[in-house]
Amino acid sequence: MTMAVTSTFQWQDYLVFGVMLLVSSVIGLYFGIKSKKRHTVSAEEMLTGSRNLPVLPVAMSLGASFTSATTILGIPAEVYLRGGEQWIWALGLIPCFLIASFFIVPIFYKLHLTNAYEYLELRFNYFIRGLGSFLFAVIILVYMAAVLYAPAIALSQVTGLSREISILAMGAICTFYTSIGGIRAVVWTDAFQLVIVWAGLLTVMFKGAEDAGGWTRVWEISKEGSRLPKFDMNPDPFVRHTFWTLFIGGGFNMLTVYGANQANLQRYASVRTLWGARTALLLNLPMWIFYLTILCLMGLVMYVYYLTCDPLKTQKLKPDQLVPLFVLQTMGKFPGLPGLFLAAIFSASISTVSSGINSLAAVSLEDIFKPCFRCIFQTKPSARMTSLATIIMAIIVGCVTIALTYGADYIGNTAIQISFGIFGMVGGPLLGLIMSGIFFPFINSWGAAFGLLASLVVSLYVGIDPVINPAPKFSLPLRTDGCPLINATVWNVTNVYNNTTTIANQVVYNSTTTIANQVSSQSDRLYLSYIHYATLALIVSFTVGIIVSLITCCNKGKTIDERTYYHYSWLCSKKNSSYDLGQDMTDKKKERLGSFDEQDFHTRNGISNPDFHDPDILKKTENL
Repeated sequence: MTMAVTSTFQWQDYLVFGVMLLVSSVIGLYFGIKSKKRHTVSAEEMLTGSRNLPVLPVAMSLGASFTSATTILGIPAEVYLRGGEQWIWALGLIPCFLIASFFIVPIFYKLHLTNAYEYLELRFNYFIRGLGSFLFAVIILVYMAAVLYAPAIALSQVTGLSREISILAMGAICTFYTSIGGIRAVVWTDAFQLVIVWAGLLTVMFKGAEDAGGWTRVWEISKEGSRLPKFDMNPDPFVRHTFWTLFIGGGFNMLTVYGANQANLQRYASVRTLWGARTALLLNLPMWIFYLTILCLMGLVMYVYYLTCDPLKTQKLKPDQLVPLFVLQTMGKFPGLPGLFLAAIFSASISTVSSGINSLAAVSLEDIFKPCFRCIFQTKPSARMTSLATIIMAIIVGCVTIALTYGADYIGNTAIQISFGIFGMVGGPLLGLIMSGIFFPFINSWGAAFGLLASLVVSLYVGIDPVINPAPKFSLPLRTDGCPLINATVWNVTNVYNNTTTIANQVVYNSTTTIANQVSSQSDRLYLSYIHYATLALIVSFTVGIIVSLITCCNKGKTIDERTYYHYSWLCSKKNSSYDLGQDMTDKKKERLGSFDEQDFHTRNGISNPDFHDPDILKKTENL
């Protein structure tokens, strides 16, 4: 098998790619014009679609928002190098989605919040809300920069496409249709882009399996090469991939995305009913299982295709470049098909970034613009002013994301390695904060604050330390005995280089090898599995939060909004409670919460809210 790349992108491929970008822009422009014609341009419309979006597009948007190019490039490479244990992660998604849909979503949906972290003020105080919003901003900005940077680097080195142009094109397109069309444009564009992603992945998978000799051969050789999933029941959290690590840690890691992330919590609020929000979320479970299955099968197909001539060793490639190379070699003879996969890669990135821009604009509007406006002018901003501010915020966030992505080019792989562990390192403490408020009614603001800070310090240490002090790496055996003589010569010259750097410098979201470590006899240090970062953060957050709350007398004598926590009938009855559980907030807090208080007032007094098109919906929501 000749390993040189004999096919490059042709005009048909760039045409397919260009059409994808054009359609994404047209969708945003369409919804922007449609809103202006209906005179419905408002912050509520831009950020929640007036809470009237259809369920299926929202479900697809929830799936597309974090279906990034880094998973498409990373998981198949992980399976190729180390086996298919990543698929076990799909099992951990089951409890994750059940917890989110039946416990977390109802709390947030009934509050009718635009900024999900307003919940933290209702449950604790304004300072805790500020911490939550700040952590989300860190998570989403770093992750968006990584999502733009990683595919641009991989594709530029394999296809020759300029990474600067790639970054600018993706960032500009996202910023354009998000700022013009708001969340409606984001949701419908995400749905379109998810179809492109699936089409591209399925085409590559089936064409590659055919070239590799068929599915029977793929399965048999993968089994002989130990690439099939292994159900290792070892409970040791310091072993990189075991059943329990992927099931428990993987579930909590995904819960940081679907239970504590503004981008998704905002989508739950964009549908008409709680039933619709739950349905949209639960539909993501089969979508994610399907998505992970495709990526793992792609990894097995690549292993069989390159069985006797590993391109990582012969062509000085990095693992994140393996999938683009595979696409060119299997589909390069069919003009347009490589372009379809390029469109899938960029669609995955664009859907993630557009969701991040819209959600961060919502947080900035509620936590920065509105408080500053009220402080300066001593009044609330008008609907027109908030609408304009929302558009400006989206443009600013988009520009900052592009700038951070260009900055990552100077920092190198270390920044990317940290960014792909950000959901566990920072998202885990944020999830712990929200779950403390929902599941532990006696935890007070002191306990929440100390629990958040303690879990943040611990998770940042265990996540960043392996980057500074890398653990020994390993991969399953790979062969080069079937390579042409010229490539064998290259292997002899670069053997030491590839063993020490190529495998060590991966850019993988769910298999970040510089962060994802295992116990090794060659090192005296213990490295917690990267999948357990969120698990550790939750344990620390709950433990510290409960202890500090008990020391500070829990919520004795304080009024807590009953809508902000899960009610245990045997524990939280008003008769036996040691502290007050009331629904009314203080006037000071109501003044800060702005638009939420207006909706809450209408809901409590049975007045039709103009943000809800059907008064019956309001009554149903109130009784849920």
